[in-house]
Amino acid sequence: MSVSINNAGNSDLTVNQPSSGSDFASASATTDLQVSGNTIDTGRYLITASQSYTTGAAYNYHSDNDGCVRIYDKETNTYVQVFGDPHIETSNETHGEFKQDGLVIDLADGTQVQVQPTGENDAGASHINAVSVTKNDQTSFITGVYSETGNPADTHVQISAPKTGNAFQLNNTFDSYSDTVLHVGSSLNDLHFADGSALSSSGETMLDRKGGGVQEFLNQRVPLQSIDSAIQAFTGMAAQGQRSVSAPEYSAASVANLRIETGYVK
Repeated sequence: MSVSINNAGNSDLTVNQPSSGSDFASASATTDLQVSGNTIDTGRYLITASQSYTTGAAYNYHSDNDGCVRIYDKETNTYVQVFGDPHIETSNETHGEFKQDGLVIDLADGTQVQVQPTGENDAGASHINAVSVTKNDQTSFITGVYSETGNPADTHVQISAPKTGNAFQLNNTFDSYSDTVLHVGSSLNDLHFADGSALSSSGETMLDRKGGGVQEFLNQRVPLQSIDSAIQAFTGMAAQGQRSVSAPEYSAASVANLRIETGYVK
């Protein structure tokens, strides 16, 4: 899917709340992930995976096989959805897209949603490969939202039962060191980058290379105190322009990514 915004307005969209039947009757009182069908309930948020989706007026698009993960906030009646190749859209029609880097969304209740894209195809497009949802050291994985053949019958959405550990500990392809991180404020219409700047409410923001992933990655692992301290010290100096990064060899966070993370790129 390739879409363009034809309406830069910020009129609120109608929010279709996922069904909150008996499976989730007591979820608001729990702190662990609750999985039912294609939905994960974190207590505050419902995270629903589907092969199909419909966008708001700005994108004005529907797909039956392009894949979507939608996060709904029960407290504020707002949502953000990640879909297609991949784009994001909030309930007040704030938009963004990413192609090469993953996306981490840090929710207000401590849940972390990490979207892992596929590699780019010949047309330069990627899609949603897999998604992890982590809260209180419990993680579920979502797969099967995108059908490579274009036929929804060829794949099925699957959500794993929660297991103890974060996404990287359970599946080391979910390293976040080059990911862009979005932090959620008062609602899912209030998204900020790791540097505190807000996601623009006009146009479509390219999310690749916006930073935040190195710190998330360091938090995911059992810390290696000496190496982590050196990396943080070097990146701090680099951010102040005092010197280039010359951190020790690191299994995932490369010098190039550290330069990107700090904004110190020459």
